[in-house]
Amino acid sequence: MLRRLLCTLCLAILPFTMHAQDKSNLKVALILPGSVTDGTFNSAAAAGIKKAQEKYPGIQVSIRENTDAAQAQEALTSYAHDGYDVVIAHGFQFADPAKRIHKRFPDTWFIVNTTKVAAEPNLASFDNRWGDAGYMAGAVAALMSKSGKIANVPAIPVPTIQEYDEGFKNGSKHINPDIEVMSAYVGSFSDIAKAKEITTSMIDSGADVVSGIGNENVLGTLQAAKEKGALMIGTAFDSAALAPDTIVTTALINFDVNIDMAIGKIIDGSIEPKNYLLGLNEDGIGLAPLRNFEDKLSEKDKAAIKEIQDGIRAGTIKDLPEIREKAS
Repeated sequence: MLRRLLCTLCLAILPFTMHAQDKSNLKVALILPGSVTDGTFNSAAAAGIKKAQEKYPGIQVSIRENTDAAQAQEALTSYAHDGYDVVIAHGFQFADPAKRIHKRFPDTWFIVNTTKVAAEPNLASFDNRWGDAGYMAGAVAALMSKSGKIANVPAIPVPTIQEYDEGFKNGSKHINPDIEVMSAYVGSFSDIAKAKEITTSMIDSGADVVSGIGNENVLGTLQAAKEKGALMIGTAFDSAALAPDTIVTTALINFDVNIDMAIGKIIDGSIEPKNYLLGLNEDGIGLAPLRNFEDKLSEKDKAAIKEIQDGIRAGTIKDLPEIREKAS
């Protein structure tokens, strides 16, 4: 009797154990619009999927780089056809293609970063509070500026980038109401030369601290800052090693947290077809260490940065940018 009962319990437990094991051996695809070596947006996602592999060693990962908008639907469809359990599409441009095809592949979860899209049964998105990150970046830029002029060079006017740009302006003026903030769009995520040209012009006009947001275009801003002796606030990915005496800090967009949360929720079964919006309280954004610039800011300046971060967490700062894109 006891033996029969034990066998029954083992048979009851076995399907659950197999199911959990299957979940931990997910096939995960990461589709990138640019190169993993861009030093910002795509590099951050690539680092995030690497961290996920270390945390969930059973998952199988495939990365596809340099996927333009015209290839987006084909890329999503191809991975779903190949039996991938999770397809993480890194960029707003993947939202509409994902909405068009997700129902055809109910066994695949489609996750889109940096947009707000969701649909039953298997489409979710993870986004970050880019405006809050920009606010912190602008504050540090204002504290580091000696000329009273700073600049931001964004790629194109899409919601997340507009939020960062507005936050950069507002954060700098929180520190110095009289600061002059220059801003001009590159018109491209990949035009390094144009970004460098715009940034050089702004530095020649007096900006001594610059920032840039986008993909490869940010490398042009970094090149200009290094050549002209200006300082830079990085975005998304901590690439200080590329220019340790130029990059003061980075307004981090912690895509590793997005990716970890998405995969973890799929593994434990708690994922929902909705938008997940991550800010400082969720560790979705942050500031990289000051490193070589630790001694360039006074204790008063560092306290001002902490006060801003505390205010963002508590919701007491009133001029943070509004979220431009609504969940759909």
